[in-house]
Amino acid sequence: MGRFVIDRPNLKQQGKYLYFRRKVGGKTQYHRLPDPSDPDFEAAYDRLAQPDSPKAAAPIAGSLAALVRDYRASSDYLGIPSDKTRANYLRYLDLIVEKHGHRQVHQIRPTHVYKMRDAMQDTPGKANNWLSIFRTLMSYAAKRDWRGDNPAAGIKPLAIGEHEPWPADLLRVCLEVASPMTRLLIVTGLCSGQRNSDVIRMQHGWIKNGIMGPFIQQKTKVEVAVPMHPFWTAELAKLPRNAVTLVYDRFGKPFGTTGAVRERIRDLMAMKEVQEVLADLAAREIIAEGDTFVFHGLRKNACCYLLEMGNNDSQVGHMLGMSPEMVRHYGKRSRALMIAKSAAANFKGGKFGDLQVVNFKSRPRKNG
Repeated sequence: MGRFVIDRPNLKQQGKYLYFRRKVGGKTQYHRLPDPSDPDFEAAYDRLAQPDSPKAAAPIAGSLAALVRDYRASSDYLGIPSDKTRANYLRYLDLIVEKHGHRQVHQIRPTHVYKMRDAMQDTPGKANNWLSIFRTLMSYAAKRDWRGDNPAAGIKPLAIGEHEPWPADLLRVCLEVASPMTRLLIVTGLCSGQRNSDVIRMQHGWIKNGIMGPFIQQKTKVEVAVPMHPFWTAELAKLPRNAVTLVYDRFGKPFGTTGAVRERIRDLMAMKEVQEVLADLAAREIIAEGDTFVFHGLRKNACCYLLEMGNNDSQVGHMLGMSPEMVRHYGKRSRALMIAKSAAANFKGGKFGDLQVVNFKSRPRKNG
């Protein structure tokens, strides 16, 4: 950790972690920051530093921005025991101020909440987290007489389906039509089995003796190491090293957020060639009509592939940073495929093991 980081205002190093320190309502808060080498570090530091800026304009009386400021100085917020939970609240409170801080609290109706939630429907997990914290904020407003009710009460979260693995035909066409960097993102996700938050952090310097890592996963803080598949290595060699990270944006800089990855995948899925494949897969009943696929699905592809190669749950879990239970959940389709293959191999002479196979067509149907 370099001096250029420690010399910044309001930072405190505690062991191997770095925290942003500030006072709110007379109480000192500590918010854990990403590692300084993480592309998200700058954005996280700037976001936490912003409320302390003397240039910040005072919010309009009665607005959501004013409510958020009041809430953050209250015992409701300061009493949250977990630094991690408080930091998550802060992220969404900042988002509320950024997008809707001008709205008057007393004028917000359920229809407005639905519209604000649905504006994030492409990322339902984010939308649901936002809704939960917005509901808490409106509950606080009702308790403190900012308004008489909670307009977010009773509004349900968006449905979140499983992150489905990408069908082979979809993978093929996506790799054919994707831009070089989007293609590398897909290959990196497919070969590493990591989340997009870790994919955008991977650095060339982390590769040693054909192994990526070990490195600490952003979300779970689990240490993982991933073998470099020849396909992955070949794709990396196609692009210049314009950044310390494997993947980078159009300006040659590391991706600052995972949102850029999600946007690239959404744009890819909207392409004519990809839409035609999705329509064909739906017509063949391989996927449901309207099914969509996201980057996280590649993690399930990697899990299934590693299981099909004969690795056990524990081995796959160590490579992907998953518990054996999660490996079994992610790999359930692969497991079904392996069981089916085993059944076919053991199916001999009309018998399956010691179980006699019954030809139902040859048996008379009983009355009733």
